[in-house]
Amino acid sequence: MTYCVNPACQNPQNPTNIQTCLSCGSNLLLKERYRTIQLLGEGGMERTFLAVDQQKQDSYCIIKQLLPIETGLEASANNSSTLEKAIEVFHHDAQRRQALGDHQQIAQLLDYFEQDKRLYMAIEFIDGQSLLEEMEQHGAFREPQIWELLDLLLPVFKTIHDGNIIHRDIKPENIRRRHNGELVLTNLGISKHLASLGLARTGSTIGTEGYAPPEQIRGGLAYPASDLYSLGVTCIQLLTGEWVDDLYDPLEGRWIWRERLWKIGTDVSDRLAQILEKLLQDRVNERYQSVTEVMADLHSHRPTFLNPLEEESLPPTVPTPTPPATPSLVEDPNAWRCIRTLKGHQGWVWAISFSPDGKTLASGSADQSVILWNPITGDRLGTLQGHSDLVLSVAFSPVSPLLASSSRDKSIILWNAETGERIRNLGGWFSGHSELVDALAFSPDGTMLASGSWDRKIILWNPYTGKAFRKLRGHSSWVYSLAFSPDGITLASGSRDTTLMLWNVHTGKQFFTLYGDSGLVNAVAFSPNGKTIVSGNFDGTLVLWDVGRGEQITRLPGHSERINTVAFSPDGKLLASGSRDQTVILWDIRKRKPICTLTDHSDRVFAVAFSPDSKTLATAAGDETIKLWQAP
Repeated sequence: MTYCVNPACQNPQNPTNIQTCLSCGSNLLLKERYRTIQLLGEGGMERTFLAVDQQKQDSYCIIKQLLPIETGLEASANNSSTLEKAIEVFHHDAQRRQALGDHQQIAQLLDYFEQDKRLYMAIEFIDGQSLLEEMEQHGAFREPQIWELLDLLLPVFKTIHDGNIIHRDIKPENIRRRHNGELVLTNLGISKHLASLGLARTGSTIGTEGYAPPEQIRGGLAYPASDLYSLGVTCIQLLTGEWVDDLYDPLEGRWIWRERLWKIGTDVSDRLAQILEKLLQDRVNERYQSVTEVMADLHSHRPTFLNPLEEESLPPTVPTPTPPATPSLVEDPNAWRCIRTLKGHQGWVWAISFSPDGKTLASGSADQSVILWNPITGDRLGTLQGHSDLVLSVAFSPVSPLLASSSRDKSIILWNAETGERIRNLGGWFSGHSELVDALAFSPDGTMLASGSWDRKIILWNPYTGKAFRKLRGHSSWVYSLAFSPDGITLASGSRDTTLMLWNVHTGKQFFTLYGDSGLVNAVAFSPNGKTIVSGNFDGTLVLWDVGRGEQITRLPGHSERINTVAFSPDGKLLASGSRDQTVILWDIRKRKPICTLTDHSDRVFAVAFSPDSKTLATAAGDETIKLWQAP
């Protein structure tokens, strides 16, 4: 397959052996040699493709496309001066990159050029896993691995900083390991000067939120200490095996990574903790100012017994404790029993959704697939392949066989759930999301699909045309969850910024912003009568809100950790909540009390969903399973 690099192309996938795009007529070869075969990702500054170099026996490479705003839909026509300046700065930046030489631990810049008023870099393809993929496959890193990581990477940081280059986007995805074990920095960010010339979409930032330090997110400033901050965040994520937002407490304004380790019965040496804490300081002048300072502390404070080549001398890391084998039911031993466990995914199961008739259950997983199941027999009906990263959300249309799925690859795919056919991808360079898409929700009449992303935006789509018709902006951080009211007029959104917002989808205006004191809002759901919203929060509590008054009704404590998912039963009698504490609690809505706790999952629970008749509950978790529970 050949992928068209024209950002405005509506159907970019083409057969391999053609020269021009069948959809838009664009030239499919870059510089008469590079053939792009897959879109790997897109952000505020650039798009990244996997490509082959036809002049080097079709060897793989990475193509980065930088798109000056003059060529976009938001452009002012015939303004060439900024483009010319951007090309000049681009060439200067590329020459600085090449001045680093053929460093084995920096993905090599192979080529750079301008074509059709777009700027391109051809970069070495690193055939190996990223550290994020290693963590997801093998679990959290141990302390000796972090010391080794710092040992191997800090000299590389020194090389790029000595060359007056700041990476600006250090995170586990951008550190890859060759097959010989060598760690390589990839995806060096573009310079602030280049970004300021119109290479960024409105509201975009340089770097990735959660990893980038405050000065980079707020003002676009970056120093050597900024890269070191991001390295610190990378280390604590690898040590804990957690999502970054689980490691920062917004209520206290501090990193809680060490508390996470203590909770699972493990820890690191105080010497390593002191180094990481200094890397993670909010204020630039309180951090290490240079790689040399970190390396001095590293070599003077490293425990002598922590030799990564002698890991077998260390006691094994204490595994996450499995909940005690207590009955799944608190009050009635005959209620809500597990009738089936569905196994088929090869990774955490992030999302589930029942079809309108209840005959199909869709699940999305870290293995990049969507599986369709028969919930009555447990049979696997089909597997949908199309995403290039974790599938984070799935949602059935209430009125058609349309199924939507979204991913960390920043894409949304619409499928025909009856045939398994991919209908279309939503979005693109101009109209889509620039970060992972964490939430999807269809309106009750099926005429709208809402998507929420870590780019802080909510987009409303027409699922039948694939066009975005409204963008909702108001959250100051990642959007985690979405839910439509039963009448389809109101959309609720929960965010990392600790707010729950209510929007009129016809006007695009918010009419309530609900401020809680329970931390980030990770899950939201409307009651079937539309009068109540529930939010699931960082501190493990559920909050019930009165929609009409915009006021808190009550708070329901029960979970010991962050709530990941909530769902009302269609008959309005029950509420289900799933948590990082590996449990699902079923609540009596009228009495506002728990009726039972389901404890069969052996890892965090990511999704819950009731069947249309309210008699079956599906739950999905990090133990790679889906469980089906039957009502009494």
